[in-house]
Amino acid sequence: MGNGSDGLSGVAQRADAVVARLQAPPAASQKGDYQAEWSALLDAVRALDARYAFDRDGRPSAIQAVRHALPSMERDLFDAIVEDHACEVAALEEAVRQLALAVARHRA
Repeated sequence: MGNGSDGLSGVAQRADAVVARLQAPPAASQKGDYQAEWSALLDAVRALDARYAFDRDGRPSAIQAVRHALPSMERDLFDAIVEDHACEVAALEEAVRQLALAVARHRA
């Protein structure tokens, strides 16, 4: 972690790849699909610093372990909190996508 300017350069390149994919005319096989570029960008950001580290692969089992450790009454509340957070992350990702599209429109 802490890749400095090399890491930031990689993040910028991956962000450019996301924008390029968003601007590309949709082909039948890749219509609007920028997930590979988005995942690469997130991985590059995650490698920048420990404060950006997350474990998407390990999260489901960790959530299940916590959920099963809770009394049944608190499980519904826990599930609602996890779902709310997932919705917020999805909204943030969509907002970033819309922002990238807006920047691309204004550059054109």
